[in-house]
Amino acid sequence: MSRYPFKHNSLTLLLAAAMTIVTFGCAEKKTAAAPKPPERVPCTSKEAYDYAAKLVEFARQERIRAWQDDSLGSRQAAWLMAKAQYALTKAGFKYDGCEKKGNVLDKQKCFILEDYAKMLERACHQSRCGVVNIQEEPGSKLRAYISDIDQSFQTYSIYIPAMYDPSMKWPLIVSMHGHGWYAPFQGHPAPAYAGVFCLSPQGRGATDYKDVGEVDVMNAIEEVKKDFNIDPDRIYLTGGSMGGTGAFHLGTRYADNFAGIFPIVGNADNEAWTKAWGWNRKFEGRYDALRKWLQDGHTARAFAENLLNLPTFIMAGAADTVVPPDHSRNMVAILRKYGANVQYREFPGGGHGGFPKDAVADALAWTCSWPRNPFPRNVFWKADQIKYGKAYWVRMEQFERPLKTGGISAQIGRDGKLVVRTSNLLAFSFQRPPEIFPKGSSININVNGKELTLDKLPEEPDAWIGVRNDPNHGWSDERLVSVEGLIKKAGVEGPINDVLNAPFMLVVGTSSPDPEMNVAWMQEAKTFLSEWKRRNGAPCLMVTDDKCSIEDMQRRNIILFGGSRDNCISDILSKSLPTSDVMSNLPLRNEDPETVGVDALNAPDLGYMMLYPNVEYAPDRLVVVVSANSPESAYQLWGRFGNWFNWGVFDCKKYFDYAVFDSRSVSPETMLLLGWFGTDWKVESGSFFIGDENLRANVAPQGFPPFKSVPEDISTLSLAEVMPSKIDQMRGALGYSRGFFGEKLEAPVSLGMRAPCTLEYEINGLFTNFTAKAQLLNSPETNMCMIREKGEKIRFAVYGDGVKLAEKTVDWKKTDEELKVNVANVKVLKLEAVPSGGPSWLHSGCAWLEPTLTK
Repeated sequence: MSRYPFKHNSLTLLLAAAMTIVTFGCAEKKTAAAPKPPERVPCTSKEAYDYAAKLVEFARQERIRAWQDDSLGSRQAAWLMAKAQYALTKAGFKYDGCEKKGNVLDKQKCFILEDYAKMLERACHQSRCGVVNIQEEPGSKLRAYISDIDQSFQTYSIYIPAMYDPSMKWPLIVSMHGHGWYAPFQGHPAPAYAGVFCLSPQGRGATDYKDVGEVDVMNAIEEVKKDFNIDPDRIYLTGGSMGGTGAFHLGTRYADNFAGIFPIVGNADNEAWTKAWGWNRKFEGRYDALRKWLQDGHTARAFAENLLNLPTFIMAGAADTVVPPDHSRNMVAILRKYGANVQYREFPGGGHGGFPKDAVADALAWTCSWPRNPFPRNVFWKADQIKYGKAYWVRMEQFERPLKTGGISAQIGRDGKLVVRTSNLLAFSFQRPPEIFPKGSSININVNGKELTLDKLPEEPDAWIGVRNDPNHGWSDERLVSVEGLIKKAGVEGPINDVLNAPFMLVVGTSSPDPEMNVAWMQEAKTFLSEWKRRNGAPCLMVTDDKCSIEDMQRRNIILFGGSRDNCISDILSKSLPTSDVMSNLPLRNEDPETVGVDALNAPDLGYMMLYPNVEYAPDRLVVVVSANSPESAYQLWGRFGNWFNWGVFDCKKYFDYAVFDSRSVSPETMLLLGWFGTDWKVESGSFFIGDENLRANVAPQGFPPFKSVPEDISTLSLAEVMPSKIDQMRGALGYSRGFFGEKLEAPVSLGMRAPCTLEYEINGLFTNFTAKAQLLNSPETNMCMIREKGEKIRFAVYGDGVKLAEKTVDWKKTDEELKVNVANVKVLKLEAVPSGGPSWLHSGCAWLEPTLTK
């Protein structure tokens, strides 16, 4: 019987025989090795500098062209600008028009500069000529888009399958990178998977893909959809470590956008941190319910049920000391309890990643085997903000009370009847996709036991049909209910931090009759600007109050540095802000009713922050007023508040709609007044908290240095009495005469901080000696854990004019070290405290005790 299952002729047999001979011949006799290609010769140093100059010019020109419009050519210009900057960064090249000694050009760096310069020369020409598929680098492509939030260029990396056919729909894997602090070009190059697109967004660096990070991911997905035929029913989320956290977070907030998620060692439950590391210690007077509410907003565990219609594969290591496995275990337990489609694989002895490749591949294959179900007949959804309230064909429209989760369960029966159960909702809406709803102009609906018939409904399946809980008639057709006044809605609901997740601008007050206040507000705004640039790679927009236009306020949220006395825009908007209603709940500092208003509202250390819609000019935009009664209460104002939880992603986050503070305000319990407006933007329907006087009494007041610069006529000077010429502390404000968390220090004239922190002082050769004690501190709200006790170390170092003069390292075996340093002739003194042992994210606090200069 023939070995070939098909008919053949003599020619076929001859070809087969010839192939057999060739095959066996190759096996028996080794062919001569192909000659090696000649080794590539790197360009000369001068040529490398010329290529770098070209890249700098390409970046400049393409940045300008990217701003022209929203055309493909302008979008390509953003890509090309990013590639030029990437090449310069990859080569470690600093270019200012001439050769610099800091540039060390090895062979590989020369190749990078040469290759990118030649590629971009062709690509820029192609783009200007209208070519759609311009030349790009091999493999994954680095691209960028302009963010509406701050007008910055945000990068992403995209792998394009080799066989891409635009006439077909293609799946997309969104692969999110791990924690890389705030380095640029994270995620590039994106992983390569055959037959599927892979997107790796920058995610604004170290954000856990939350807040501005989540906005970036969703924007990057939309950018990819503009250029390629992506199947909306086959978009998948995955990532390890912080990327796994992002998969959990985006999955539980935007489930209807995805077909499956595959988080690997992602953090999902703040309670797992507490169990493993002692975070969130309980203490008398603690606002337990409020803190739980705020932290649940960080965690996927509180919204795990939102994954009921989203297939989920979770992978963890039993020995993971970075993200303890309880994060994954707790999520799996909840999902299994509710019958969700979840798979879990935990590796005994496995740590923070490094799992077998075949296991990861199998898990990803399982995840990508599921198409999205855009029209599930049963929808269950929870949300703590209206912006997260949409799920498939159901949408929350208004909560009943603040600081309480909204919930909705919607089910379509076989008879076409819609049964809805809600919690903490005043209004919701739904669509009628024909795939699951019967046709007709009416529908029967049961809401929390009340029967309704909605008729004369729009025929369009994507039209939203509203139902509202009327105080007089209960649940009713929204078209029959009159709603007046403001309502918190998606994008206009707060808290203050949400202003930063949409287009915004800083408006700095220059109108104060006190010149010192104008200086203080400009300094505070510049500090905000600098920190935004550190974390986001570019500064945000900033103008002075006399330059802010109505058009600016209509296009953007605005943060007003300075109240009505200091900022003319605050003064204009003050009549539409409920400032007096907020202040009416302020606790009395003085029993005399005739002087209480003066005492409470005009104390020099008092200030407030408040969020409200811009009723005057743009009700769909938000205004934040940041007010202070003196330069001392304005100093480091933004950084002083919101450092309430340990994880650095949430540093300085403003969780509230409004707050009134003084020098003893640090935590939720020590603010003078902390509040959230009701869902109708009224104080009386909202929630507020008054500070605990016992806890406030245990807080050291924030000091204010009396000297802006080092005085020349003092022989002994404490650095706690001088404003540093530079403060580089990534997490919050520097504590003057107190610890980072407001705790009292053993030496009252000291500097409290959270490492890493660098301080610089221009001492101009005036002193000869510097003395201080370096001390390691633990937050009063954190219990000590073994991983910190054994490994945590902080290195304190003193530099004079860039030269290290002394250093000491402290740990929990020896928490104090003396430093005595000769600083004669030193012009710039730098004090540095940096983590040098143990996980840096677990470090709590430290201090320079009695840092003193003497002549």
